[in-house]
Amino acid sequence: MGKKVSVLVVDDSLICRQLISAALSDDPDVQVVGTAANGQEAVALTKELRPHVITMDVDMPVMDGLTAVEHIMAECPTPILVLTGDPRSQAPALTYRALELGALALQIKPSIDAGADAWNLTKEVKLISSVRVIRHVRGPKRTQAGTPHPTAVLPAVSMGIVAVAASTGGPQVLYRMLSELPADFPAPIVIVQHINAAFSESLASWLANASKLKVRLAQDGDTLAPGLVLVAPPDQHTLVPLRGRVVLKPGVERDGHMPSGTMLLESVAKTYGRRAVGVVLTGMGADGADGLLAIKQAGGLALAQNEESCVVFGMPGAAVERKAVDHLIHGDDVAATLARLARGESLPAGR
Repeated sequence: MGKKVSVLVVDDSLICRQLISAALSDDPDVQVVGTAANGQEAVALTKELRPHVITMDVDMPVMDGLTAVEHIMAECPTPILVLTGDPRSQAPALTYRALELGALALQIKPSIDAGADAWNLTKEVKLISSVRVIRHVRGPKRTQAGTPHPTAVLPAVSMGIVAVAASTGGPQVLYRMLSELPADFPAPIVIVQHINAAFSESLASWLANASKLKVRLAQDGDTLAPGLVLVAPPDQHTLVPLRGRVVLKPGVERDGHMPSGTMLLESVAKTYGRRAVGVVLTGMGADGADGLLAIKQAGGLALAQNEESCVVFGMPGAAVERKAVDHLIHGDDVAATLARLARGESLPAGR
């Protein structure tokens, strides 16, 4: 790696700042350029030091981490990794509010005997350092029309299942999608969202609180039904090998991920064929691209988030490169697009 990744470490605990700094400094490609004990210091040091990445605590005096994230993303946009304690002891809405405000990812603070956790911390920091973040203007977000893929009108579909793959930036899009889908949405939804394993349960709870649909982590043997949304649990693949049935399968990573979005989408393509709808949302890497291609080749409908609305266009971009996408849609328009298709309506050009 060329230039070192510079990091600002923010935490009100001196011990935590020392632990995080030590964990990061063990990597020769990472340099801790400053530390802050509260959000106010973090905002000032971000403007002064211009770090590549910030690790941000949430619960701090003077100015909390969420307020700091909001200020930084409005005034000096920087990739932010939120570090928390055990997510089971915190309200999901608090943690995920950081993502809504522009933070890129969540990670658990390394313990004194961190070991592999510390290595994962440096890996995450280096990954998000390459993301080009955008300014988040405080106040209501301006909604823009989606950019259509250069195809004709999207045909009406007989929707049997919706399968979604998402990574960095995905939780915010999923939250909006699930909060806007109607209670009578006629197809089951299965989601692979790449996230630190410790946050899977809180992710499902956060999404469930936003939705009129029933949202929970998938379990082996689950029966799929309209109005049910299943989120893939960590450390195993979530597949749909039979119509109406979910199977959790241990194995090896595919394209660096377990659960794999591509493996979910490929299984749905085989099982549901023309009645499958695949959606690939924002995220780093190429997961989901081959799976979306399988759905398209099976006669199903392949949707992907457009570049303008992605935090990272990696996964949708890879799908576009493979010619796997029927239509590109804005991240704000996912629910409206699915609801319209579910009603048996075609989509006009330009949406």
